[in-house]
Parts: sequence; C-alpha cells; structure tokens
Amino acid sequence: MSVPVQTDPKRRLGILFSVPLALSLLFFFVNLATERTDTRLLETQNLSWNVTQLRYLATDANAAERGFLLTGDDSYLLPLKQAKAVFPIQARFCESYARERPDLQPRLQRLVALVRTSFNQADQVLETQRTAGFSAALDLIKSGASETTINQLRAAAGDLQSAIEREEEDSLNRQRNLNRWAFAFFAAGSLVMVVVLVWLYNVLLSYLHGRDSAHAQLQALNAELEARIEERTRALTQANEELQQFAYVASHDLQEPLRTVVSFSQLLANRYQGKLDEDADEFIGYIVSSSRRMTDLINGLLTLVRLRKAGQPTAPASFEEMLQEAEISLQAAIREHHAEIQHGPLPSLVVDRVQFSQVLQNLISNAIKYRREIAPVIRIKAERDSSNWVFSISDNGRGFNQEFAERIFGLFQRLHTRDTEGTGMGLSIARKVVERHGGRMWAQSQEGVGSTFFFSLPVSLEVSRSCDIIQNPARKQGASLYTEPRA
Repeated sequence: MSVPVQTDPKRRLGILFSVPLALSLLFFFVNLATERTDTRLLETQNLSWNVTQLRYLATDANAAERGFLLTGDDSYLLPLKQAKAVFPIQARFCESYARERPDLQPRLQRLVALVRTSFNQADQVLETQRTAGFSAALDLIKSGASETTINQLRAAAGDLQSAIEREEEDSLNRQRNLNRWAFAFFAAGSLVMVVVLVWLYNVLLSYLHGRDSAHAQLQALNAELEARIEERTRALTQANEELQQFAYVASHDLQEPLRTVVSFSQLLANRYQGKLDEDADEFIGYIVSSSRRMTDLINGLLTLVRLRKAGQPTAPASFEEMLQEAEISLQAAIREHHAEIQHGPLPSLVVDRVQFSQVLQNLISNAIKYRREIAPVIRIKAERDSSNWVFSISDNGRGFNQEFAERIFGLFQRLHTRDTEGTGMGLSIARKVVERHGGRMWAQSQEGVGSTFFFSLPVSLEVSRSCDIIQNPARKQGASLYTEPRA
C-alpha cells in the first residue's frame, strides 16, 4: 500500500498564491491590450471624422464658387477661403491618424489629391472670371470638369469611409473579446483569491489551535520539569549537605587516631633512633612523614569543607594588612631562604579576611617552596580596570610548563615529586576562595624563569567612601581602610 505524500505547506501556499498572481498578470496584459485597442478605435473614429470634414471642405468650395458666379457677390467666396485655410490642418490630421494604417494611406492620399484638385479648379474658375468675365467662367464650369472631380471625390471618400468602418468594426469586435477575457480573468482571480483566503483562514485557525495546545502542553511539561528539578535539587542539596557533614565528621574524627599514630611514631623515633638497625630507622621515618602528610591532607579537607559552609563577608578588609599577616606567618621560611617580598599599593575590598590571608600565604609559600638556587624575589601588585581588580603574585622560581597551567588548580594535583612538601590542595582551595567572591584565578609560567599567579575580583567589592564613613566613623579621624592605587 503506497503512503500518500504530504505536500509541504510552504509549497502549497506558494502554488495557491501563484495562481491568482498569474491570473492578475493575465488581467493586466489584457487591460493593456484593451487600452491599445481603445486608442486605435479612437484614432479610427477621428480619421473618419476628418475624412468627412475633407469632403465637406471640397463641397463648400464648390458651392462657394457657384454662388459667386451666379450672384457676383464676394461674400459667397468666404467658405472657399475658409476651406483653403483649414485644408492643410485637416490633411495633416488625416495623415497622422493613417500613419500606422498602410492599407488606408493610398485611399487617403487620393482623397487629399482630389480635394486639392477641387480647390485648384475653383481657383482656375475665379481666375477666368477676373480675366475673361463671368461668361467665360460659366462656360468653364459647364465643361463638367468640376463636377467630375466632385463625383470622384465622393467615390473616394465613400471607399475610404467603408475601409475605415471595417477597421472600426474589427476594433470593436477585438475590444469586446478583450473585455470578455478581462472579465473572465478578473472573475477567476477573485474566485481563487477567495479560496486562498478561506484556506489561509482555516490554516490560521488550525495553527492558533495547535499553538495553544502546544503552549498548554509546554506549560504542563515545564511545571512537571520544574517539580522534578526542585525535587532533584532538594535531593542533591540534602546529599551534598550529608556529604559535607560526613567529610567534616570523618576528617575531624580521623584527627584523634592520627595524632596517636604521629605521637607514638615520634616516641619510637626519639627512643630507638640508632638503637635498631638502619631499616628500622628508615621505616620509622616513613611512618612519621606519612603521618604528617595525612595530617596535612585532613586539615586541607577540613579547610575545604569550612569554605563551603562559610557565609558571605560584609565588612571591608585591607589587602595590605592581610599581606602583613601572611608575612608574619611565613617569617621563619622568609628568613631561612632570604626571600624578598615587594608590593605596590593594595586596595581594601569586601572579602573574607581569613580566607584571603590564607590565599596570599599559600601563594607566597609556594613561591618560596618552589624556588631555585637563588634567593626568592616575590612581587605583589594590584591594578584596576573598568570591571575588575587584578592581583598578580610573581616569583623567580623554578616555573613549570604552561600546558599544565590548569592542571595545577586541580584537587591533589602536583607537578613536583614527593620530596617537596605539600598536599596538592592549596591552589585548588585558593581558586575556590576567589571564585566564591565572584572572581577567577589563573597562572602564567616559564620553566627556569618563574611563575605569575593572577586572580581578579569585581570592582563591586570596593568600599565606597560614603559607605565607609557611615559604617566606620573612625575614617573621619583619618583612619583609612582603602588605599588608592598610584598612577
């Protein structure tokens, strides 16, 4: 059984609209042909009227000539003079109307020639009257030349009028046929347009009904999806809270047995160092170092859990003061390795003071930890653009391959061997602190030259002077919590 092929609605619509368009074009062309036929018919009627006028001019000239000879009154010559004056104009009109009618031109030329001959004969009679008298002029008329010319003129005019009437009849027939076709095309186009409009109306109603139904279904699906998302969000939130609680409890509970392991390992190392063989001393060292590393990992996990639970800060914090706190915490390492820390003006922003102190401490500690054979030099800067404060902590340490610039921010990710202290959690925690405040963190490095760690914070965290004065009255007495950057 063959499956019926469904026509594309756009194609169907195009076909339906092309039919009345084609009929409209046909109606337009028929109207143009009708207008040309009307113009030709009007020219034919004008030609017929001018031919009649030419015949009347010849008749008036002949009558004026005879009236003058019978009465001798010059007033009878006025129609002749008027006819001779009007004749060239009428002749030009006839020639212009017959220009596109080659079948009528010979007849028209003969008629014009006969009218001109009639005028010449009248002039000849009048000239004879002036030179030889009325008797000679009457004898010339009685010769019959004028009468012959008039008869020929009547015959030529009749023949021309018959041809003009035939052409006029053809034009009228053509005009009637074109009018019928124009009416037929107009009626067919109107009927098709009505059909198209009715079809469009039904299609539009069907579309609106389908749209309303689809909208109702979409709203129902959206409501169902929102309910599912809300339920899943609640489940995920609950699971996340339970997981965080588990991590916190597990990390906290692991501290006590781990302290016991570390304590007894240190006792073994202190009491039996050198009393047992070298393997025992090495094994005790492994136990002590692994226990300490486990302690650091647990402390890192606790820091990460506390970071997720921490609330949003509301008070301004000076980065210069936080840098001083970080230097104090790292004073032993700074003195031991002769590290030099340089910094420019640093702003005050609404951030978590404790967390960013840890961020600065972590970055400076890494710069010292991953040093080269030369003394570490650490430079800290802060620059403001239109939307962010961008902090940079650069060093002259070992550096790393730039292709690992993202990997180092992963949890438990390390680029160096276990010989270097660390858990691989510091940079991950630092990035989460920055992202929690609406910023981002990245790094640039070159092996054997040094590294630069950047983090940005939005300028919306700035402490405005007016808000600062309201919240901190000590500012009126000169206490400054915000340092403007030097140009």
